[in-house]
Amino acid sequence: MDDVIIIGAGPAGSTAARLLAEKGKSVRVLEKSSFPRKKPCGGAITSRALALLPPSFHDQVLSAPTFWTFRGRKGFRTIPTPRPFCYTVDRMTFDAWLAYQAQKSGAEIHFGTAVLAFAFDGEQYLVKTDQGYFQSRYLMGADGAKGISAKYLGLNRPKNGAAVEIEVSSALKADDINRVEINVSGYPWGYAWVIPHGSVANIGVGSFKAGKLPALKPLLQNYVKKTVAKWSSPSPILAHPLPYRTHFSPLAIHHGLLIGDAAGLMDGFSAEGIYSALYSAFAAVEVVDRALDKNTDVEDYNTVIRERLWAQLKPALKMSRLFYPLAGFWADWFLTHTDLLEEYLALTQGDSNYDQLLAKTENTLLAQLRLRPLTR
Repeated sequence: MDDVIIIGAGPAGSTAARLLAEKGKSVRVLEKSSFPRKKPCGGAITSRALALLPPSFHDQVLSAPTFWTFRGRKGFRTIPTPRPFCYTVDRMTFDAWLAYQAQKSGAEIHFGTAVLAFAFDGEQYLVKTDQGYFQSRYLMGADGAKGISAKYLGLNRPKNGAAVEIEVSSALKADDINRVEINVSGYPWGYAWVIPHGSVANIGVGSFKAGKLPALKPLLQNYVKKTVAKWSSPSPILAHPLPYRTHFSPLAIHHGLLIGDAAGLMDGFSAEGIYSALYSAFAAVEVVDRALDKNTDVEDYNTVIRERLWAQLKPALKMSRLFYPLAGFWADWFLTHTDLLEEYLALTQGDSNYDQLLAKTENTLLAQLRLRPLTR
């Protein structure tokens, strides 16, 4: 019997497996796909996530943009950053590399193994797969927004927005290889982007409008035509969910818990998911390691995530609710107040937070209107 079974070998699952194996725990990862596998994603990893990755991460980097363009209905602003705004990766090779790091540390990964169901008898989990049965004392669900872990643990699923994207080879000019573009003009409850992967452009459109999504593919096609000269739609359009929570609800019960996209811990304003996935993996390992020693449940993971990570995600959700319903107005406002754009960039690099961005946005607007700040 294993100490821990992890369902899913994405960034959260592989990171948790590596950390547990480094602590000498017996850990088994059950992954339904064969790696490397195609994973739709913008592949942008912000600076604040670097401390959560193995030291050899820089070997995976395709681009390290130091310019960020914010585009609205009345123009754009390009802002340089003192260090890279983000580091871009190919998720196919990045995820395979993270899985290899886990294997190298002693974790056992079963690729091409789909989990069909699991149950907890009060002492251990029995996990049924298409390759047979496995047992463990603890279980982590890291199987993404559409995985089965939340269902079998009896925990609430997150809401899902959606994104569509393509990759266009040789679409970037030399100056654009070092620049990320975000366009918030005309994309209901979301934005469009261009993220450089070396000379390849990852171009996408996403919306947080869970349950009432706009038609994203036509929006993407129109955006690409404006962005890429002589585009003839040779690249396949890929879609993926944007899982996020509108309120905190338990992510752990008994000896099982959720991490990464399975937990719905994506940033509800920027749609950044890899940072939260890695953060949740570290938090989960901290809790499970302690529980293994004492043979206790892992429900204090709920407190850890609520106090540490949800404290960051809740104001991001507030910013989203403030910004996206009036994106045109706010885009115009941000374009004339670049200090707000700089505050957001500081946030992505771990030098600020959403509470500070919200306060600065409010105070800037009220100063313009010559009103006093709202009582907090």
